[in-house]
Amino acid sequence: MASSSSFSSSSSFFTKKRGRRQDNVWEYFEQERDKEGHSPAKCIFCEKNYSRGDITQMQGHLANHCVNCPTAVIRQFQTLIEESQNKKIKRSTDQTSLENFHDVVQPLSKGRVDRINRVLIKLFVCCGISFRIVESPFFVDFVKELNASYDPPSREILSGRLFESELGYVNSKINKELDNSDNLTLGN
Repeated sequence: MASSSSFSSSSSFFTKKRGRRQDNVWEYFEQERDKEGHSPAKCIFCEKNYSRGDITQMQGHLANHCVNCPTAVIRQFQTLIEESQNKKIKRSTDQTSLENFHDVVQPLSKGRVDRINRVLIKLFVCCGISFRIVESPFFVDFVKELNASYDPPSREILSGRLFESELGYVNSKINKELDNSDNLTLGN
């Protein structure tokens, strides 16, 4: 027969919470589980609320945005984020994959460059992005990371020749659409 001391220790075994160990970022946030098992979070330093306690978002808050967070905690999470980024970069460069062979530095065909330029002008116009961004070193680095063989056009070419060419193409399509339509009504 089981003694009462062994029974009480075995009953505490069944009441322990199981699952993944909670991230240490929760030390700086208050939490309560909702009906679906998600945990809303509230920063203990500035009382910013998050409807769902996303670890990355909470770490970013402490590292970059919390105005009342102690310096030691800020540094702790900045270091954690930096280490996480370095691991991702290292992991992506360690493993040989198809992408490693895809971006071989070879000149792009004129047709390919023209297609990329058309998509680029649509991006800038439709999203209202300033044409001078195309010459930003950060934008150039981004584009080179996507395809080292592509050289983005200057802002003068983008806002001049490429813009006018795409505008002519769009106007031509609109005119063809209007010519093929019957019974159009204009309203205000």
